[in-house]
Amino acid sequence: MNLTLLNTDETISKLVSLIKNARKHVVLVSPYVTLGKEDRIGQAIRAALSNKVSVTLIFRLDDDLQAFARTFSEYLQELKERGLQIRLLPKLHAKLYWSESEVIISSLNLLSSSFLSSIEVGLWSQEPADVSEVREFIRKEIEPHLLSREDIQRRFGIKADGDTRAPRSARQAERSRAPAVVQGFCIRCAVEIELDPEKPYCWDHYQKWAEYGNADYEDSYCHGCGDDFPATMNKPLCRSCYRKMRD
Repeated sequence: MNLTLLNTDETISKLVSLIKNARKHVVLVSPYVTLGKEDRIGQAIRAALSNKVSVTLIFRLDDDLQAFARTFSEYLQELKERGLQIRLLPKLHAKLYWSESEVIISSLNLLSSSFLSSIEVGLWSQEPADVSEVREFIRKEIEPHLLSREDIQRRFGIKADGDTRAPRSARQAERSRAPAVVQGFCIRCAVEIELDPEKPYCWDHYQKWAEYGNADYEDSYCHGCGDDFPATMNKPLCRSCYRKMRD
């Protein structure tokens, strides 16, 4: 790998540039996150989302649902409403920042304290082979361990009807703060992804679709229910799912 060694300020600057310069996708892998409205990283994410860039944040979730709920409500809810995709991973320690044209491997968490007072190190590259290798690492080593909605329900004792082992008042507080995760399906391979009719492909198959960009190209599955259906980028939902979303 052809990597450039960065100090703290250089790492932060390169990360801001990575996010702002992205044209299609950004993946941010950081165990701990406090993205304030005024910090440079949060502003860069907002700019990318405004430019219709797909931004995914992968961060750590262990056994403290309340801590996650606080992090979400204080730092991430507004970004999620703007389009940030959030995925959770237990025991995460890696820090990786990737776009289709740059990559950073770093000690830097997405924490305000890391931006202001920590001594960090980063390795940065724009070499296509390095970018591809890190994307493959994320696909093989991180994505298979991401928690699904069912995993989260089992982990915290949440039943299908929303009941939990926690006291009712705690349940209500957690439920009001936690994000609603709605599952959809990639219209080409039917793998579970976040339900968003404007983004009906998984990462890998979006990249393949984007080589030609034919919005009327027919694939195989409904984005809403995963059943066989000649879905396209323009019409990713079967009639039944389309009606449900309109209702």
